[in-house]
Amino acid sequence: MAVFRDRGGQATREGGFSLLIVLWAMVLLTLLGVQLTGAGRTESRLATALRIGTQLREAADGAVYETIWHMLDGGGDYWPPGAMTRKFDEPTGSVVVTVIDERGKMDINQLSPKYLQSLFSLLGADKDTATKVADAVADWRSQHSAGNGPDMPFAQQYRNAGRIWAPSGKKFQRLDDINLVLGITPELADAAKPYLTLALDQGPWLKYASPVVLAAIAKSKRDFGLSVEDADPRGPIVLCIAANAIGSNRTAFTRRVMLRLDGTLNGPAWRYRILAWEEGTTE
Repeated sequence: MAVFRDRGGQATREGGFSLLIVLWAMVLLTLLGVQLTGAGRTESRLATALRIGTQLREAADGAVYETIWHMLDGGGDYWPPGAMTRKFDEPTGSVVVTVIDERGKMDINQLSPKYLQSLFSLLGADKDTATKVADAVADWRSQHSAGNGPDMPFAQQYRNAGRIWAPSGKKFQRLDDINLVLGITPELADAAKPYLTLALDQGPWLKYASPVVLAAIAKSKRDFGLSVEDADPRGPIVLCIAANAIGSNRTAFTRRVMLRLDGTLNGPAWRYRILAWEEGTTE
């Protein structure tokens, strides 16, 4: 006797499972496609940002070197070294170059600690702090501090204060190194930096000095009997150049350069030295 079985239900169930598998596969493929598309867009944006950033860097650096070239030129394109603002139009955007004349500032490697003491006092430090920090600056750049070993007094002072460094016994190479000097606070360092410079090798040029620098000189004269003679015009010229390049997508790149020019009495500078080469980007 033959027995007939109804296989319709089983076939329906198998068809349903197959449909679910296909649907899940489609969902997974869709998600994978979305992820790949998103990753591609991200990579494209990163590549574009990298390209624009490189172009802005090149534009800013080019503007800095063009500014230096004009300062060295003896012909009709000569720009007298000093404070100025210039704008350069580039295919990738614009570059604004601002030159700050450092000749009216106080050379941290040159002046007596008494002048620094007067400056720190004017910037809000009490007398004891101003004296100690000014002396610590002098100790930092003094050759007597060179070769600090474990038994040297300067090294011991810094170790006692929890520092892992000690005075270098050399001139300051960067203004930011003043933050390493024993006893100075970040607030006092930040307040002093706008009035300090490097490699001027003499006192400030009084005709370029700010009211704060002039006040510090006057205070040093009252308190310590010191005076600053006007600078030798044959001396070096120190400038701070900031080139700010802005792209079409509002991305910006800034190149900051501290420059020393050595010139002659009657002509343009004939030699230059870059003292600092820094950068920064913003969006």
